Amino acid sequence: MMQKDNPFNEEVAAYENWFETNDKLFYSELEAIRHFIPTNGEGIEIGVGTGIFASKLGIKYGVEPADIMADAALKKGIHVTKATAENLPIDNETYHFALMVTVDCFLDDVPKAFSEVQRILVNDGLFIIAFLDKDTPLGNLYEQNKHLHKSYKDANFHSAKEISKYLKEAGFEILDKRQTIYSLDNDYQDIKSGVGEGVFAVIKAKKIKVL
Repeated sequence: MMQKDNPFNEEVAAYENWFETNDKLFYSELEAIRHFIPTNGEGIEIGVGTGIFASKLGIKYGVEPADIMADAALKKGIHVTKATAENLPIDNETYHFALMVTVDCFLDDVPKAFSEVQRILVNDGLFIIAFLDKDTPLGNLYEQNKHLHKSYKDANFHSAKEISKYLKEAGFEILDKRQTIYSLDNDYQDIKSGVGEGVFAVIKAKKIKVL
C-alpha cells in the first residue's frame, strides 16, 4: 500500500480506541493468531500499524508505511522499518516467521507482497496471515457496508480461497487454518479450526524449501 493512500495516517487514536473498547474481540483475535506464532526464531509483522499485535505477541520487528502509525509502534518498543509490503528493504532469508494482520485488503499488489514475504523468510519459515474473510456472514456485511467506514471504503476484502491461492502461487504450503469472530458483540468468541464461519480468519503457511 502506498503511504499517500493509507487511511490510517490520521486515525491512530480511533484505531487504538477500537481495541480498548472491544477488548474481548481483540483477545479472541489475538489468541487465534497466538496459536500459530512460533516460540523460537526471529519474527516480523508486515503492516505493524501501531504495534498493538506485535507488542502482545513478542514480535520485535515491523514494517509500516504510515508515518504516524510507525511512530506509535516505535513507542511500544518495536523496531520499525518504514516501507510498503510490496517492496521490503530486507535481505533474503532474514526472518523465521512473518505475521500480517488485516493488511491484505489494503495492498496494491497482493501477489507481489506475498512474494516479498516469501523472499525474506528462511527455508521452512512460517507466514501467518490474518484477514477478514469476505465469504462469511460478517464478511459479507463488511463488504456491503465498507463505503460507510472511512478506514475500509477503499478496502478490497478477500476470501479464504483467494488468500490460499495467492499463498500457493507465492511458494507457500498451507499448514493450518483457524477462525473466530462470529458477531460484533464485545464477547469472548470461540476459536475454531478451519474457515468459513468466523470473519477473522488466520492461515499458517510454510515457505517451500528452495534447493
